[in-house]
Amino acid sequence: GAASAVVCMTCSMLLGSAVSGRAGRDRPPPAHTGGFSEPLCTACHFQAAVNEGSGTLTIDGLPAAYQPATAYTLTVTIAQEYLAAGGFQMAARFDDGTQAGTFSTAPSDSARVDVTAHEGVQYIHHAYDGTPAVAPDTARWQVVWTAPREGAVVFHAAANAADDDFSPMGDMIYAVSLRTSPASSAKQQP
Repeated sequence: GAASAVVCMTCSMLLGSAVSGRAGRDRPPPAHTGGFSEPLCTACHFQAAVNEGSGTLTIDGLPAAYQPATAYTLTVTIAQEYLAAGGFQMAARFDDGTQAGTFSTAPSDSARVDVTAHEGVQYIHHAYDGTPAVAPDTARWQVVWTAPREGAVVFHAAANAADDDFSPMGDMIYAVSLRTSPASSAKQQP
């Protein structure tokens, strides 16, 4: 069957809004991917339900079956009419919720993306310089994921298609889920 990776990109444009009440664009609060009972960006952005609207969130570059210990460049793209800014957050975990592989910034996006560790899990996400749209109605980031040596991996990603007015309204939140397994075990699955 087709592998799907759970990519829960959280694109909260409010820095620690639930904690500090301060608006900012530097990074989302950690653990807002929607996976493993985590909240989503909708914790701070109230315009609509998740995946409501005409936008899309895609993660390109993740194979259905990965080669162990191999680095993959993933491209995260959110597109939505009237998007003026964007953000995301993503985690890769085994089915028990523990970290699967490692994230790092792609050299091309080292100033636009950052990694935060929280309770043993890496969350890769936008940084301040990564919030402006890169094309009309589009935000995009590149990240590097180095696969583990074994085990099925679930990605959770959430993204915010923001209107750039520094308020919790007018922003559309999208989430995707993907799963991948090592190439050796993918052949054995029905």
